[in-house]
Amino acid sequence: MEESPKPRPSRESPVFSADAVALFCRDLIRRLQLELQCEVTEEDGTVRVNLSGPDRPALLGNSAALLNNIEYLLNKVFRIGKDEHGIVLDSDRYRQHREAELVLLAQMASQKVISLRKPLGLQPMTPRERRIVHLALAGIEGVRSDSKGDGENRSITIYPS
Repeated sequence: MEESPKPRPSRESPVFSADAVALFCRDLIRRLQLELQCEVTEEDGTVRVNLSGPDRPALLGNSAALLNNIEYLLNKVFRIGKDEHGIVLDSDRYRQHREAELVLLAQMASQKVISLRKPLGLQPMTPRERRIVHLALAGIEGVRSDSKGDGENRSITIYPS
């Protein structure tokens, strides 16, 4: 008797629970010997993890490299396929503040490009950060943007249009 293949979960049906994510995250934090509290919530199929505590600066240092890497790991462990919004890791609204900084950077850089009529390259960014900047620039007349480079060195160049 042949077994029928198991159905693959859709985006709407996550292959994990918020409780499993919380348990994994707390264990990871303990093993990394970080003094952080982990608060997990779930809404609309997205699990949100907030980390706070005395070791928050270590989490957010170097352009939030540790925060981003833990989020990547959580999504790899708990997701099938590429769903960047399955698990969102944050630290006391860092992501919201960073998004506001990136929008402001896009606005200021676009003003400079428009006034000097010369391209301007920005620092390397994560895919999420580049997307925020590209979207912010899309709403500004007189400039266009393009990503160049590979991996961690991928950055945005803003051009006058």
